[in-house]
Parts: sequence; structure tokens; C-alpha cells
Amino acid sequence: MSAGARTLQVRLVLSAVDRELEVNTKLVVPRRDDEAMTHVVLRVLAFCLFCGEHGRPGELHLAPGPADRDGPDLWSHDLAGRPVEWIICGAPDLEELRYVLQHQRQAQIRILLGSDEERERLLAGIHAFRRPLERLRSIDVRQVDARLLEALARRGEERQRWLVTVVEGHVYVEHDGEGADGEVTPVSMPSEEALRR
Repeated sequence: MSAGARTLQVRLVLSAVDRELEVNTKLVVPRRDDEAMTHVVLRVLAFCLFCGEHGRPGELHLAPGPADRDGPDLWSHDLAGRPVEWIICGAPDLEELRYVLQHQRQAQIRILLGSDEERERLLAGIHAFRRPLERLRSIDVRQVDARLLEALARRGEERQRWLVTVVEGHVYVEHDGEGADGEVTPVSMPSEEALRR
């Protein structure tokens, strides 16, 4: 994406085999001035991994920027406007995560990490946090293969076409004639007993 491009526009054709889900849509992903392209791509991959989790593929939305106390990277909500899914891309600030866990009790919290460094930073932060995080074990944390993320982030075009297949924890992406693939692995959160040691 060029230095002046403020969005990534992806014409997405998604086949999520395990969820028996087929999606054909256009995603317009806003990009902040200080946001790395790998983070933008991670947001698109999060959409591919989590849309349709509750049987409603059209209800997962991209938020305008990185997760903070005011909003997630992606989210879905019920008819009353309350979040039912709150998705954070990258290792969150632990105070902000505590705030989300405390104030969004009705929502399934998900974190999608893009590197070993992000995973280590998250786990080290949890172990060093001054008090236990409520509902920590309920968070769905997954990590995308960093090589897949980097391959997708290398593309410079503002408009791209992705054909994505997700099956058994593996993501295959054909983007504008080039192929890339990688694993998505679950990350276990430490138990309260482990944190007390």
C-alpha cells in the first residue's frame, strides 16, 4: 500500500470449510497513520477466521482502528447494540484488556496474535500484572503464522483480491495471483493457580 493510502480494500472470497461457510464480500479496512501493514492484514485474517462463528456471517464488523478501551479491531453485536464478540488483533495493553473483561462481560473476547513476540509479550504481561485478570481463561487466543502475515503485508496495492480457504487450523490465501498459507494455532491462557506461583 502506498504511503498515502489510508485504506486497504479487499474483494474477499472466503471458504471456511469447518464452519460450512461461503462469503463473497468487499472489506474496506481503514488504516491509521501509525498502523503497520501487518496489523491491517491481521484484521482481515481475523475477519476470515471469526466471521460466522455464531451462524451470522454478515454481523462481524471492522472497527476503524486498533483495539483500545473504546473499541475492538472487529466486533459483532446483538439487536440492542451490546457486543457479543470483541476481537483484538495483536497483543493488547493489559490495563485495556482488564477494562474490556470487566465492562464487556456479555461478549466473547478473542485475541489474534501475529508473531511469537506478541505471544511472549502477552503472556509475560499477564504473569507480571499486579492482580489476576477476571475471566482470563475464557479468552479465545490464537496466533497466525508470521510468515503468512508478512507475505500478505508485502503487497502494496490499495485494492486487492483475496481467495481464502480456512480448514482445520490452516489458512490458504491466493491474493492477486500469488499464494501464501500458514497455521493458526490456539494459545493457552495460564490458570489462576499458575499465576499465583
